[in-house]
Amino acid sequence: MSLRTALVGFGKMADTYAEDPIMARHYRYAAHSQVLSEHPGFDWDCVIDPSPEAQERAKERWGIAQCYATVSDAASAGYAPDCLIIATPPSLRAAALAAFPSVKAALVEKPLGPSLAEGEALMAIAAARGVALQVNVWRRADETLRRLAGRLLAEKLGRVQAATVIYGNGLHNNGFHMIDMVRMLLGEVVAVRALGPAIPGPHLPLPGDFDLCFALHLAGGETVIAQPVDFRAYRENGLDLWGIDGRLSIWQEGLTVSLAPRRENRAMRGEHEIASDCGEALPPTVGTALWAMLDNLAEAVAGQAPLWSPGDSALQVERIIAALEASLAQGGARIEVTHG
Repeated sequence: MSLRTALVGFGKMADTYAEDPIMARHYRYAAHSQVLSEHPGFDWDCVIDPSPEAQERAKERWGIAQCYATVSDAASAGYAPDCLIIATPPSLRAAALAAFPSVKAALVEKPLGPSLAEGEALMAIAAARGVALQVNVWRRADETLRRLAGRLLAEKLGRVQAATVIYGNGLHNNGFHMIDMVRMLLGEVVAVRALGPAIPGPHLPLPGDFDLCFALHLAGGETVIAQPVDFRAYRENGLDLWGIDGRLSIWQEGLTVSLAPRRENRAMRGEHEIASDCGEALPPTVGTALWAMLDNLAEAVAGQAPLWSPGDSALQVERIIAALEASLAQGGARIEVTHG
């Protein structure tokens, strides 16, 4: 059964990333519009966006006849979707879900709201209505990362003894993705510590966001250090894990994934080294992660699979970020993370 689907918000993630010829070299699916136009589980027949240009693009490029400026306009017209893909600014996401009582599935961009309380309010709406709510923390749907999160990481690395995150463009933006990837691969965060001052900037995509150097303390005893970089110089969201038996490096936002083995040290007798120049390249699968994320949502609605990135998991990332903000306000104090 196809889900009657509305795409709410028709900007970069919803559509225009599909027009980037460089992204197209690596991403089979860079935007929601590309998936929705092909996936048999979704009957995409509506776009909601206040921009007349966005509405015209939806009509001309994708043949979407029903276009509305607001969710109120769509609801007043009697539109009743089964599924929402919500790619609006964070402050509008809860209202989009609340506007359509018919919805039984939704995919929401992160963060769930501009604050933890507003994210909790969105989740309360979903829970009250029994909506299967997936959050587009797309690394949860990356096939290579899912293999690593299974048994492959433990087999290749053994116990992790050092871990570093590089991210940029905002703590609530890409910092969100990288915190969740740490949780996916290494386990739950139990405490945090802000390690530097907040670094704001008008170039950050989310209003009021900032970059921050910080530490994540994990349930298994590991500590992960996250360091921001300025995207005006270059982009990078990556993770570097040093285990007792090997090293995992994820760079270029997942386009480069390599495993390096522990070997006898080439320069000293009786010692070992991580042979980082002799690593095994794993196939990058970022280009199909968006398809896999929506495919999983369709399967979950059909009762065939659990959600890979449920709203409750994303809400936990927001609690971690709230704890980091509390640590920052308290001069870098260690803050325990609450769990819902």
